[in-house]
Amino acid sequence: NVKLRESLNRLQRWEAVAHSLAQENTSLKALLHYREIPWPSFVSAKVIAGSGNSFVRALLISAGHRDGIQKGYAVVSGPGLVGRVVEVGEVSANVLLLTDLNSRIPVLVGTGGVRAILAGDNTDLTSLDLLPGKAGVEVGMRVTTSGHGGQLPPGLPIGRVSSVSDSLITVQPFVDFSRLEHVVVADWSLETLMKTATV
Repeated sequence: NVKLRESLNRLQRWEAVAHSLAQENTSLKALLHYREIPWPSFVSAKVIAGSGNSFVRALLISAGHRDGIQKGYAVVSGPGLVGRVVEVGEVSANVLLLTDLNSRIPVLVGTGGVRAILAGDNTDLTSLDLLPGKAGVEVGMRVTTSGHGGQLPPGLPIGRVSSVSDSLITVQPFVDFSRLEHVVVADWSLETLMKTATV
């Protein structure tokens, strides 16, 4: 009972902190006339099949040219970024997952915004490349898209740093790729976001 009461007290303190930060965030957004990144037009699709191949990490989804899908579009699920569209047919499309060996995504690590490239290696984990040294990167840090390159907006959740060593920093994606049933496909290219912002 003592331990449960201590846990409850800690949770109540964190709840108060979270509520305070939410209020502060709302106030600062109003003060700065902050505008959220516009949500572009999007299409929901069903996952038809996985690659079934240990050498390729990809999905086949039930949306294609007839639905407005184009190569390069971002694919997300509830927890975060899944990958990007690499091939498009009339009624279906292939999605290259974050975990594929050919996947490279510009990212930011932690609240300090350490820049890196998230790379797949055909396992269930991803790793960070091109870090200017590894100072400040710790296990548990959140990894999000940086927005560089103009294909993805900043701030899309990807995962958390799961291990740090002299030779490798691994990231555990938020998405459980083995359980994906439905995804959302959206055009977050810089051109589209600029058009949306001027409407």
